[in-house]
Amino acid sequence: MIAMNYGPASKYYDLFASRDDINFYKELAVDHGRKALELGVGTGRVAIELAKAGVTIWGIDNSKYMLNVARQKLRKENPSVRKRVVLKLGDMRNFKLKETFPVAYVASSTFEHCITEGDQRKCLASAYNALQRKGMLAFDISQPTNEKSVNSWWIDRKESSKEEEVVRTIFSRRNPKTNIVSVNLFFDVYHKGIMKKRFYEYGEARLFSKETVEKILEKVGFKVDKVYGNFDKSEYSQKSEKVIFLVTKP
Repeated sequence: MIAMNYGPASKYYDLFASRDDINFYKELAVDHGRKALELGVGTGRVAIELAKAGVTIWGIDNSKYMLNVARQKLRKENPSVRKRVVLKLGDMRNFKLKETFPVAYVASSTFEHCITEGDQRKCLASAYNALQRKGMLAFDISQPTNEKSVNSWWIDRKESSKEEEVVRTIFSRRNPKTNIVSVNLFFDVYHKGIMKKRFYEYGEARLFSKETVEKILEKVGFKVDKVYGNFDKSEYSQKSEKVIFLVTKP
């Protein structure tokens, strides 16, 4: 089960998205053949930046809404960037491409939307099959901790234009027994201070431990090369908020 499929609210995703991972994935792709595959490409937040750096990038996503946003963004780019990006509607657990790649990656903790170990194994196996020999896969996940509250909420607001503001409210609940997190997202759109629209999205993610993911990687056939604790390539520790895997297909 892929437990997140952004709908109409996709057009507001980039307003609240981080950019701290872009250079990490860009450097990886540039250093390994300037050709890459992104699983869960979404709005093209990372992919388009890679294309600007001269990388040919293929992207797969299960949300037609996200892909539509990516295509709209690409129309604003110059032809040399547009021709480097290929977008496909598909399931990252089960896809087949005629192309193979020296690099594949899964950004934004998207891998966590593979709820079961079976789904994770299918996703990793599909990535494995899409990689060239000695090809590299990179992905990031959140590090689970029992110290955090099982319930949390937060509010962000961003201006989408001079007259429009979007307020995003997130309510999440983590099941401490399964580490499955249910996420409720509300996007309230204000025009000149008056709320005009509300979009609602629901999703689930599962927090897996570093050790659990390493075992699945081993079963699929990957060799773990490096594990970082942040996108600045700092050393991983149990206090790291992120777990970033760099693995190779032998």
